[in-house]
Amino acid sequence: MAATTSDVEYSAKDVAAHRSAGDGWMVINGEVYDVTKYINDHPGGAEVLLESMGTDATEAFDNAGHSEDAFEIMAEYRIGKLKANGRRPAPKAVRVNSSPSSKPASSSGSKSTSSLISPGTALLSLGAVTAGCLGYFYRSSLPGSDSISLLRAAGQTSTSGKSGMGFIHGIMLSASIFVAVDALIVKRAMKLLQPDEGGFLRYPPHMKVPKAVDADLLLQSGWLDPATPMTLPLTKKTLISPNVYRFTFELPTPQTIVGLPTGQHVAITATLPGTGEVVTRSYTPVSNNSDRGVLELVIKIYPDGKLTGQYLANLQVGDEVSFRGPKGAMRFRTGPASPSIASPRQLGMIAGGTGITPMYQLIRAICEDPRDTTRVSLIYANRSVDDILLRDELDSFARRYPQNLSVYYVVNTAPENAKWEYGVGFINKDMMAEKLAPAVAADGKGDKSRVMLCGPPGMVNAAKAALVELGFEKPGASAKMSDQVFVF
Repeated sequence: MAATTSDVEYSAKDVAAHRSAGDGWMVINGEVYDVTKYINDHPGGAEVLLESMGTDATEAFDNAGHSEDAFEIMAEYRIGKLKANGRRPAPKAVRVNSSPSSKPASSSGSKSTSSLISPGTALLSLGAVTAGCLGYFYRSSLPGSDSISLLRAAGQTSTSGKSGMGFIHGIMLSASIFVAVDALIVKRAMKLLQPDEGGFLRYPPHMKVPKAVDADLLLQSGWLDPATPMTLPLTKKTLISPNVYRFTFELPTPQTIVGLPTGQHVAITATLPGTGEVVTRSYTPVSNNSDRGVLELVIKIYPDGKLTGQYLANLQVGDEVSFRGPKGAMRFRTGPASPSIASPRQLGMIAGGTGITPMYQLIRAICEDPRDTTRVSLIYANRSVDDILLRDELDSFARRYPQNLSVYYVVNTAPENAKWEYGVGFINKDMMAEKLAPAVAADGKGDKSRVMLCGPPGMVNAAKAALVELGFEKPGASAKMSDQVFVF
């Protein structure tokens, strides 16, 4: 069936009748697509589409993290829309109350103090009995001791005039020691609980915490909810290159973390002005959990894009945007190098255009973790030098952390009247072999290297084929953390 942009309506039963490789339809966000001719071009492989033929693939499509590029490609295959009785209800945005709830200080303080004193009390009792027993056995070792003298020695000096430590004396001595220790423990603990005296709350809202990133913090849950859309106000919108903006959103409090594990993305849902159509697109933030109080996105605006051209391009400071997440198959843990495929010593990255955002998120997490010894080799392709996103940040990381990161830029055309020390043309197999670590070490020992891909479908498909020829494992139909070649 030829692709058309008509508004013909199809029922769920109509869609279900087309579920073969030679005749495949699917539903995405209420739109019906004939993807028969797209099967072999799909970056994730034909198997992914075959599994979703004849069904509503909205959730799977959303979880895969497709950006505006994918929707522009899919527009060619749209044949109509799903009838209203088969359309899933649009998610309802939930406004966030920026005033954090608080509990009475007296109850929490009482609970904390009692729980802190309990261990000291237990130590006091144990220490008293232990010291008493030690005194008892010490006394029993004195010459001329017998059962009667031992009983007498429990509270008296020996008949010889030598002072011995009895059971009662042991209890009294240990009690005084452990009372002092217990008081010190409580004092230290209370110091942590009181913001004005320091501890983990000693940083006022206008100050940033030390930049050393805690790997566990980067994986913590936070403000985001994977099922319920919640809104954030836009506080800054900055043009950083042609048609590309950095959007900064404010979280409910200066100490709130967004709750996005490294490698995952968020979904933006919006109702388009005029048509009332609800659209959802996925993007990877350039901020992470260590950026308390903010969520930052770098997004390219497509003039004909539904979400970018009709919605994000017109956002003004103060407008609220609906977010949902985290989403995606990747959860990257930083830290000391591990033989696990999830955290290799050698990590290659191939990105094109706005596909740099998930790569940047991982690069930043690795470089800012002083314990992480992962070596990242990035090949980043763009049409021109002016289209290179986040170049200042990437060059800064490569300069400050040369043991972690090397960057190689590739552009279609070299800049005129300027010295260009990087690649020109397209990313190819020879370039990958030169710039990336081999799939397996020459001696066959040690960790496997790993490669991550994100960019236009044509670039991703060509890169996957070249990497397989270079000895990398062929990626599966759906991206998994265990893949040696992982496609965002």
